[in-house]
Amino acid sequence: MSKTADLPAANFVRLSALRRNRLLLSLIALQMVYAIAVSIYVGRSYWDFSTSSLIVISVRLLGFMFANFVLWRLGVAMFVVRPKKPIQWMLQDLRSKMADVENATDAVICFLSIVALILTYTFLKNEIHAVNPTLWDEQFVQWDRFLHGGVDPWTLLWPILGSPIVTTAVNGAYHIWFPMIYIAVCVACLDRSDPNRSTVFLVAFALCWFVGGNVIATIFASVGPVYYEPFNLGSDFVPQMELLRKSHEISPVWALNVQEMLLDGYRNNGLAGGISAMPSMHVASTVLLAFYGFTYSRWLGWALSVFAFIILLGSVHLAWHYAIDGYVSILLASCFWWLSRRLTAKFGPST
Repeated sequence: MSKTADLPAANFVRLSALRRNRLLLSLIALQMVYAIAVSIYVGRSYWDFSTSSLIVISVRLLGFMFANFVLWRLGVAMFVVRPKKPIQWMLQDLRSKMADVENATDAVICFLSIVALILTYTFLKNEIHAVNPTLWDEQFVQWDRFLHGGVDPWTLLWPILGSPIVTTAVNGAYHIWFPMIYIAVCVACLDRSDPNRSTVFLVAFALCWFVGGNVIATIFASVGPVYYEPFNLGSDFVPQMELLRKSHEISPVWALNVQEMLLDGYRNNGLAGGISAMPSMHVASTVLLAFYGFTYSRWLGWALSVFAFIILLGSVHLAWHYAIDGYVSILLASCFWWLSRRLTAKFGPST
């Protein structure tokens, strides 16, 4: 077939892929429009921010995505198919998967959408306090105390989680969150065996980070217990921070270094300088991860539910969040998952 004859077919594939993923693309486009409006309001260029970060982040995520793809197919070869030559089977499988133009196009579109989501989310998070300088922290502290018998929730957790070794373990789980979320995103982009399942997760993920992490986080601007004193809100959480530092002297609490890095980035307009506590994106995204796990198997869903519970406890224990941040995040994630299922049923790939 001539190249000229191939053009209509290629255009049809691209248009079909755009239509199948129109729900996710529409959300990302809406987030970008919101970011442009914010950039005009605060007087900082969204495009300059995006351009400077796009190449580096895209390359890193592409490499991470490809590595996940290879490991996934190797796992299928070793534990599902079990051929005599698993590496050879995997290489042949990779070639066939990459030759599937329709699924490959969907994967690329989803991947690029998530890159755009992350970049835009980061820009908007960095501008939260420029848009809304009023902090809700004192109100959240009062609500926390009202819900927990008049005391700060971290004081209830410390007798249980306050051991230096346990604190390190909780902090380890909190750090594992990052690769787990990206693995889940890669799986959703690459696994096209059930396009609607992937779309539900990716759309809920986009809603979580855009509506929750950008819009709601700006309306209810807050900094969390760890930054309560640095933002001149009082010394209420100084005892908690002192206990975490003492624990760090015995067993590492890596959160302390990350917290210092974020505060430095905030004060010096760094790339990772956005500080917000409400809602907790760690908790919200991990709850989504548990919902996604249930779509594969019950045991995976329950395992990820336990992980989400640990993240909820860790968010308070490590002074990142007030307990109410996590409670609201669970509610938001549940609503986003429900809404995503409804939207996907109406506008998803199978419609």
